[in-house]
Amino acid sequence: MDDVEFGKLLAAARSGDDEATATLLRAFEADVRMMVRARLPAILRSGFDSLDFVQAVWQSVFAGAGLAEEFANAGHFRGYLAGVARNKVFEEFRRRTRTRKFDVGREEPLYLRRGHREAPRDLPAPGPTPSQVVAADECLARIVAGRPPLEARVIDLRRLGLTFDEIAASTGLHERAVRRVIEAARKRMAAE
Repeated sequence: MDDVEFGKLLAAARSGDDEATATLLRAFEADVRMMVRARLPAILRSGFDSLDFVQAVWQSVFAGAGLAEEFANAGHFRGYLAGVARNKVFEEFRRRTRTRKFDVGREEPLYLRRGHREAPRDLPAPGPTPSQVVAADECLARIVAGRPPLEARVIDLRRLGLTFDEIAASTGLHERAVRRVIEAARKRMAAE
């Protein structure tokens, strides 16, 4: 594509011509894809397709101020796209490697190879273990031992996740009385 043709195409895309925009995308899509693939670190390849980044690049170009910039020729535009692609890939890389939540180094396969077949990995249940449930029940029993039934009910409702206002409405106590019961139970638990 020569510089004159590129200039006309870019001007038409800026004016909102859908056909010119589609032509611009087709003309530079392979370049953008290669730019992304060249910059995509191996650690991100398992979680992303290069087309995810290609779409993000084009979104930045068309939704942002990309088309408003002046480009001397197609090579200059290609260089701009390379910079946007680099920034998109590095931004995702930093996000994935700097926070523990997205640390791809912590990923483990769901299936393990055992002999000649793949077997599913044993995954821990999201809730507490049976021994944790038993220990919590024993702790609750010690906290409410010798207490009036109404106090035991308040503590049990709080354990189930109800708010102070909900417990007050359920038991007929004032919200401040519910808070005092819960605080006294916390102190007894801390003293153990």
